[in-house]
Amino acid sequence: MKKMIEKAIKMRVWLILAIAAFSITSCLKDDNNYSVQAAGVALINAAPGSGPLDFISENKVNSLPTLFGYDTVLSYRSAYPGFRVFGVTLHNSNELLGSQQFSLEPGVAYSLFVTDTIGDIKLVMLQDSLSNMDTTKAAIRFANMSADAPKLSLELSGGSSPDLADIAYSKATEFEAISPSDNYTLKLINSETQKVLATKSEVKFKKGHIYTVWARGVFGSSDSKTKLGLRLMEN
Repeated sequence: MKKMIEKAIKMRVWLILAIAAFSITSCLKDDNNYSVQAAGVALINAAPGSGPLDFISENKVNSLPTLFGYDTVLSYRSAYPGFRVFGVTLHNSNELLGSQQFSLEPGVAYSLFVTDTIGDIKLVMLQDSLSNMDTTKAAIRFANMSADAPKLSLELSGGSSPDLADIAYSKATEFEAISPSDNYTLKLINSETQKVLATKSEVKFKKGHIYTVWARGVFGSSDSKTKLGLRLMEN
């Protein structure tokens, strides 16, 4: 494994750190110095108890603006389109925890979740870009990133409630339009028993904005650091 990482470190890096939030009109230069419309990748550490991780693209360790610990969300970073390999290691370590190849389209934004636990790390890529969005509404999707949980549902109170139900681990709903509000209450529901597992109050969804809400943590854990809960990001 160490030899594989050492060999990988010699490969060229494709991922360029974005100074600000990613714009889908951003361009990169390829090996022939031609301008290429970039894709964008946001990074989310949803692996309970993982500690800080290092991120790898094309098998080369990339510099990150902050420690990539559990619950950390890093804004969109410009990326070459095409088939790309992503992976993670322990921070300042040659130990590869997991890697996977994904296909990126030019001008499209994605969220890459690092999920599960050390020893069984998995990577989940979701496409974020929307077309024909109603700018008078907000858009929301729900993802299940709790590896040992049953199918989960997200219930919204304080506004309209779209179909955000029965989502298995590593899966997500499509984006759904909702009425903008600054006082939503989110409830995480066990789809099998209908038991409320977690709540999040006074959540604001603004018109014209796109959000991902995900279940994070370990199902059944009572540890405040790893117990099941809800997190959200603006895409």
